[in-house]
Amino acid sequence: MKVPVHLDSDVIDALLLAPTTLRMSIYDTLMDLGDDPTPPEAVPYAEVPGAYELITPTFRALYTHGPEDLDHVSIWVLHINT
Repeated sequence: MKVPVHLDSDVIDALLLAPTTLRMSIYDTLMDLGDDPTPPEAVPYAEVPGAYELITPTFRALYTHGPEDLDHVSIWVLHINT
């Protein structure tokens, strides 16, 4: 079941600064977290419950995945490798 994906305003700003094709690729990957909030590439972040780090060749994202009663993904940090 797809859950909502929320992007922090700083994440949106970072996406808007990226070239269009890179932006769309990153955006698609982030939106896919709504289908699978913990893909194999995601690792737990620090010791924060529900926090994950997703590292790809083109970007790094930090996000939280809410508990089942408030199921959602919130992406807080996005670093684009350019």
